[in-house]
Amino acid sequence: MIVDATDADRGLFDRTFDACVIGAGPAGITLARRLAARGLSVALMEGGGFEFSEESQDLYKGENVGLEYFPLEEARLRYFGGASNHWGGRCRELDAMNFLPLAANPLSGWPIDKAALDPYAEETDEILDMVSAAEMPDLPLTQKTPRFHRIQYRYSPPTRFGEKYREELAESEGIVCALNANLIDMRLDDALGTVTGATFKSFADGDPGFTINARAFALCLGGLENPRALLNCQSQKPNGIGNDNDQVGRYFCEHPHFLLGQIYYNRPIPEAQILADPEEAYAPTVEFLETHDTLSFSLLVTPMIEEPLRLSTEVMRTAGCVTGFSEHVLEKVLGKNLDCSRGGLRMYFAQDGQRHAVQGRVAVHAEQGLHPESRVMLSDEVDRFGLRRIRFDWRLTEIDFHTMETAVAELGAHYAEQGIGRVQISDWLTADPVRAPGLGQGSRVGGHHHMCATRMSTNPREGVVDADCKVHGVSNLYIGGSSAFATTGYANPTYTIVQMALRLGDHLTGTLKA
Repeated sequence: MIVDATDADRGLFDRTFDACVIGAGPAGITLARRLAARGLSVALMEGGGFEFSEESQDLYKGENVGLEYFPLEEARLRYFGGASNHWGGRCRELDAMNFLPLAANPLSGWPIDKAALDPYAEETDEILDMVSAAEMPDLPLTQKTPRFHRIQYRYSPPTRFGEKYREELAESEGIVCALNANLIDMRLDDALGTVTGATFKSFADGDPGFTINARAFALCLGGLENPRALLNCQSQKPNGIGNDNDQVGRYFCEHPHFLLGQIYYNRPIPEAQILADPEEAYAPTVEFLETHDTLSFSLLVTPMIEEPLRLSTEVMRTAGCVTGFSEHVLEKVLGKNLDCSRGGLRMYFAQDGQRHAVQGRVAVHAEQGLHPESRVMLSDEVDRFGLRRIRFDWRLTEIDFHTMETAVAELGAHYAEQGIGRVQISDWLTADPVRAPGLGQGSRVGGHHHMCATRMSTNPREGVVDADCKVHGVSNLYIGGSSAFATTGYANPTYTIVQMALRLGDHLTGTLKA
């Protein structure tokens, strides 16, 4: 059943559910479906409606005090289906080594291993409408030094959870899904160790709100909103729920998405070959990580198909780039500012009048190192419900830049050994000090992947949730989504989010039925 909290009969909620799942994105919908399929009653609470609205999206605004980043209200979507509504569909499982401690990344290592998630791979493939990993194996790679794996990403269509599961949820007897139901607070028992109820309000003026009572609660609000919600629940605990050790919001991680360099191929790559294989992806071997003390990463190499160049233009470009010929004259001839990263006589002759690629770009999707001051905090500004907005401080450190520079340098060594071409590393990466490019400087900056701010840990002093995604010190409160990742690996998070939601569903089923 799906209702709108604005005008629904709130008698529907006047009972104790087995579970209250807060947030109807990939994690929340997957978890609610799993619990209902096991015969449990579920209240699935979504803050937005069926469609995008400025009213709902406004609650995602926040203050950025760290690295240049997307406006927070543009980096995620607040309506039914959540982030799946703008997800591109790229998928890959985390590698087994991503769950292990890494010398270059203190505090790394998950309380679980890859084998804990493997049983959910087949069902995750079905949920995301994808071929199996066996159909997209790693590709053969000739190399003198075992630096890389030639990996393949899989792609969901992409699956829009709100569209795919709307009818099923509407017809479900075990799920009551409430739209426009905004979490205001969670209440604890007298011992402050168990959640007894969660309070919600619609957008209607003067709404007094209503409370959902349940045996278990799961926050599935997204990688930034999960910590924000915990920190804002201050009616009984001034520092927020689950924050006894000041860990909520810390260790925020993204996947840095930067252009690391240019490739100049020794032999042009025909357009037909590029269309058949438009992107090469490389990930490090275990030996690479141990030898170079880096984090994990994937390098994405994209050959650039250019229209055939004009001889006169490239003669002038070469003259300007080599001799410092007057830039204003070149601008008149070329019709734009001088760009020495492409073109020139070498590229003109290599192209031979064809739509071949003689250059390419190297981008990275990197694991980020854990840093306690890279974090989600609360600002002094409040939203329409009186909840404090996010104060966002994303930070990269020396290990992140070391990883990126080492990765692209070793790719250059590999390409040289194989006679493929040469790699020119971007100037920003070799500058002293290194400063990451901002938005509009040729990089996407990040992948809208918000991870680790309620990270999984065995020790409550190093994270927020345990191996079962239960908040440390709270008997019945769980976290779904990528904020519970202990570390990030390099793979896009959606696949792992769904696997973890299925696993959490099975754990909660066993706990509640016991």
